[in-house]
Amino acid sequence: MERRGWDRFIAEAGLAQIGPAVPDPGNPGQTLTLHDVPEGIYTTHVRVLLCTDGTVERDGTRRRFGLTVPADCSDPLQAAAWTYGLTPAQYAAAQRRS
Repeated sequence: MERRGWDRFIAEAGLAQIGPAVPDPGNPGQTLTLHDVPEGIYTTHVRVLLCTDGTVERDGTRRRFGLTVPADCSDPLQAAAWTYGLTPAQYAAAQRRS
């Protein structure tokens, strides 16, 4: 993923985006997207939350990464909240993470 990039992987793998991209309340200026992973890739049906690291790298860039989340996450905010063990409302009220 690091060399190919997540956008290219998602396009080539045909991962369907679930809902629109949303601003990441815990990481101002960044967005969250949620993508459906076809069944059979993992032993259980999952989705991938595409997000951006809150910490700036030494070269000034930010690393994008995907996190697997349960398939019952219906939007990116719910998926991001799940990764922290929060409700979507709690995550939406989060302050910047680092």
